[in-house]
Amino acid sequence: MKIRKVLITAGSILVFGLLSFVGFQWWASSLSAESLTKEEVNQTAKDKFPGTIIKTTKSEGEEYQIEMQLETGVYQIRMDAKSGEVRSIKKETIGHTAEATMEKTPQKQMTQNEIKTRISSQGDLEQIDFVQEKDNSFYKAVVNKNNEKITLILDPYTGAIIDSTLVADSIITEKEAIAIAEKHVKGTGDDTEFYQPSDQTPYYLVEVELEDDRDAVVQVDGYTKEVKTITWEDDEENDNDGPE
Repeated sequence: MKIRKVLITAGSILVFGLLSFVGFQWWASSLSAESLTKEEVNQTAKDKFPGTIIKTTKSEGEEYQIEMQLETGVYQIRMDAKSGEVRSIKKETIGHTAEATMEKTPQKQMTQNEIKTRISSQGDLEQIDFVQEKDNSFYKAVVNKNNEKITLILDPYTGAIIDSTLVADSIITEKEAIAIAEKHVKGTGDDTEFYQPSDQTPYYLVEVELEDDRDAVVQVDGYTKEVKTITWEDDEENDNDGPE
């Protein structure tokens, strides 16, 4: 009977010891799975998404929220604080993007020449303007690449491209048509009429006066800016003259 009690006691001690050992191993492994540091999370984000970190914050739910400037805009990235796995990625709106970037980078606003240099690889620059809105500001540039016009929205402090939009073909203005006609025949625009027939593309007829007092009527294509025809006033008068 005593031997049986001894065996039971020894078995109990062995089971307790085994459970204690397993519990310690679980406790030790849980301690080893500590959260990643802010620096480690930032490096993981850069490895996955080449860009610039704007802001990194940690929430109570073991999650890091990273605001990151990529080539196509600013994104909100949610990452697991322990594993570094990406839970979600979402692009911000233009207004919020500019505001967040300005909070992080209160450096001096870039000049137009600096912006031109920054986007020189995007195509031939046709126009650039600084746009100031109530709670937002940005540069708006139009470039021509492979015979396509592209509108770029750029952060005024970093020069990063916030948005890129392909521009549809549009009719040139009367001012543009006059400038084209004047340059073509080397004169001064006097009068302009716009025509939009159903069987051909729209065009302008620009009357241009030359230094030798001759007048020319220049037809300018409304889309391509091409000079289609030139009619001299003398030619029209000669055509109207008949035998007396």
